[in-house]
Amino acid sequence: MRRLAAGLALLVVLLPVARGSIPAAADDPGVLYVTSTTDGPGTCPHPSNCTLKTAIAVVNSGSAATTIRFDAGVFPAGSETVIAVGSAPLPALTRPGAAVDGAGAGVVLRGGSASLSTPQDGLRLAGAGTSVRGLTFEGFTGACVVAEGDGAGVGGAAGNTFRGCGVAVRVSGAAVSVSGNEISGPAEGERAGTGVAVTASGSVIGGSGAAANRFTRLEHGVNVAGSAGGVTGTRIEGNEFDDIAEACLALEPGSSGTLVSSNSFRRCGTGISVAAANDLPASSRNTFRANTFAELPGPAIAVAAGANGGVGHPSISRATPAGIQGTACPGCVVEIYLAAHTPGGSGDYGTVPLGPPVAASASGQFSASLPVSPGQWIIATATDADGNTSAFGASARVGAGAVVCGNVHLLPGWNHVAYFGSQPLLLGDAFPSSANPAVTAIYEAIDGTSGYRRWLAATPAGRTLAALEPGREYWFLATTPVTLEGGFSVSFPVPAPLQAGWNDVVYIGGSADPRDAFASLGDRLLQVAKWDAARQRWLRYGDGRAPAWALELPHVEACSAYQVLMSEPATLVPLQP
Repeated sequence: MRRLAAGLALLVVLLPVARGSIPAAADDPGVLYVTSTTDGPGTCPHPSNCTLKTAIAVVNSGSAATTIRFDAGVFPAGSETVIAVGSAPLPALTRPGAAVDGAGAGVVLRGGSASLSTPQDGLRLAGAGTSVRGLTFEGFTGACVVAEGDGAGVGGAAGNTFRGCGVAVRVSGAAVSVSGNEISGPAEGERAGTGVAVTASGSVIGGSGAAANRFTRLEHGVNVAGSAGGVTGTRIEGNEFDDIAEACLALEPGSSGTLVSSNSFRRCGTGISVAAANDLPASSRNTFRANTFAELPGPAIAVAAGANGGVGHPSISRATPAGIQGTACPGCVVEIYLAAHTPGGSGDYGTVPLGPPVAASASGQFSASLPVSPGQWIIATATDADGNTSAFGASARVGAGAVVCGNVHLLPGWNHVAYFGSQPLLLGDAFPSSANPAVTAIYEAIDGTSGYRRWLAATPAGRTLAALEPGREYWFLATTPVTLEGGFSVSFPVPAPLQAGWNDVVYIGGSADPRDAFASLGDRLLQVAKWDAARQRWLRYGDGRAPAWALELPHVEACSAYQVLMSEPATLVPLQP
């Protein structure tokens, strides 16, 4: 019998390590390996029956092990092996500094009780400095991870994957780090609830490079919700948000001092939302810088009245390749963005910052030299000394710096054009000269009426128009092609006062879509018409009710004459040349 027992012992020693056996690294007393996919009680350490529930309990008990890993034979890398958590939740990881490390293993922690009336949480990091990385979480109706221990870490060098969670990560401990994670809906085309919900101070969501989190197909991205004690000092940096139904980032009442930098917000219902007061103070001292925005159906930055210190947005007064000028709150820092522009500009927002921010003077003036081109649109935010960043202001078109109104060419028939001579021209018996009497009639409309002043070559007694004024618009009836020589250059737009009714006007400003060119008139503008001399017909914008734009002439040209129908007096301020 002794000889047989010795032989059996030798046999055990010589057998190769089988699937489910304790890994070779298990002799590290600081590591405990999960070797079972079941959710019930087990024995740890054990070659095949160490469950995650038991492993957490063993680590919490003060054993030598402080890190929980997963046997690669049971949870092979590149293959998702599921631990389905039933109605009894996992115990919280309470031991300070303890970690659950799924790096190099294919571990899926799945909520198995979606039918429960009480939302089910996944893993709770309750101890100070506890962490989880390298796991996939899915299907928990509460929070897939609850980070309630101060200094807890979710992700890091090996981030976690979250799919279809009610909340992917709920941060209720101070100074928690959430980085390098993939957070999404349960499947392509489906959304989950909230990415990260923050209710404690000092947390960092994201970071540079691999520390960035990626949020996609969610109802809400990151929510920072305040409390009676206040939630301050959250840093949200370098993250990628895409396809979020509501706000990619919502800063709720009672939160303050959030730094939001270098994030990408794409296809969000709202990029960044800052809430007004309710029973808690309005969110304030939130700083936004160097973020990018794209494909937004709603505002890029929505700041409720009274939130973020009520800081006003900047106004850009002039923009050319030679420089950008404007006004902002005194001493504020202005960040200028290239704008996503739609005609009329009501939904414009910044896409990418064009350069480093600039500071406004004590009187509120700012200037910047940035790489812009004529025809682009730019927009800006302002941040005051307390760190409150405004919403985007109104966009401004980049001009070439000047508009040159040169020679005017008349075609046979009626022409509606401006006269750009260098000085007033007295009209005689022939025009443009007795040697070339190519024009037989000239009319000038009396704004706000249906009347005209006129010059008729054939009937001197009927003349009520004695001279042509530079920059004024006239009707010329030409018998042959003729050129009216002259011209001038201006570097600023020329405003034009308009009366109720029809007005003749020369547009001296930057050429643009009519919704942009006439934006200063608002809903007082009823219709715009331009005469097509080549076809001897009107081309119109608007439908008489205003301003529902037709498509006959999509562009307003500098130095051209138009007829404008107004519901009440106003001043047309053309775009910056």
